[in-house]
Amino acid sequence: MEYERKPSSSLCCCDKRITFIDYIRGIALIYMIFYHITFDLAFVLSTEWGKAAYYANENIVIFDTSSFILLAGISCAFSRSNLRRGGRLLAIAMAFTAVTAFFFPGEAIYFGILHLMSTGMILYGAFEDFFRKLPAVVMIPLCAVIFTFTYFISKGFVGIKGLFEIYLPGELLANNLLYPFGIIKGGFMSVDYVPLLPWLFLFLGGAYIGLLIAKYREKLPGFCYADPLPWLGFIGRHTLVVYILHQPIILAVLYAADYFLHFSK
Repeated sequence: MEYERKPSSSLCCCDKRITFIDYIRGIALIYMIFYHITFDLAFVLSTEWGKAAYYANENIVIFDTSSFILLAGISCAFSRSNLRRGGRLLAIAMAFTAVTAFFFPGEAIYFGILHLMSTGMILYGAFEDFFRKLPAVVMIPLCAVIFTFTYFISKGFVGIKGLFEIYLPGELLANNLLYPFGIIKGGFMSVDYVPLLPWLFLFLGGAYIGLLIAKYREKLPGFCYADPLPWLGFIGRHTLVVYILHQPIILAVLYAADYFLHFSK
């Protein structure tokens, strides 16, 4: 099955934009901002109530991360140049690594969500013709299986936890040279860690969902184009800018609030 190419770089369907995707991305971004506020309250300002809020959301944030990655994959089907987008995003990701490693060595980001998404975009863009020839009805479940099978690779094994677990050879865990793939030894630390395994396969699964959306765009229900909350759609269309700016703004506001209210230790 081959898919027709989309000339537009936006999430457009015929002459309409698929605002539903923008809205989901906007909601995911708002939650991410909230989660980062709890992180800063917990570990930058060292408040007990911040720690309580952070740990209460620790198991929920995984769904937010998954949403971002899935939507990034979906967007690949609507981009004119995934290579250009991926290259630009990778440069930003590496800048995050350099800045955090220099100023916050104990809280550096070595392979976070931006590294993962940029790598996925570059990989998809480089082999787009090949990916488009593979049937989505096969690739979506295959990506889901590989994602599930490799989900615990950073814990030192692949398989289904509690059902069957295949532990990695000790030689692979002797150092952190393979950390982009999720293969790490004890003590590795990256504040935002989203390795290629398993997350690349969630990204690729999203790419195939995007190809199906593009293929059947005339049959999408009307709510996919509705725009009742333009501000939310705007946020969803500019997630990268918000992602880059939100932490400095959050920290400035929290430090100012702490100066007047004295709620940190």
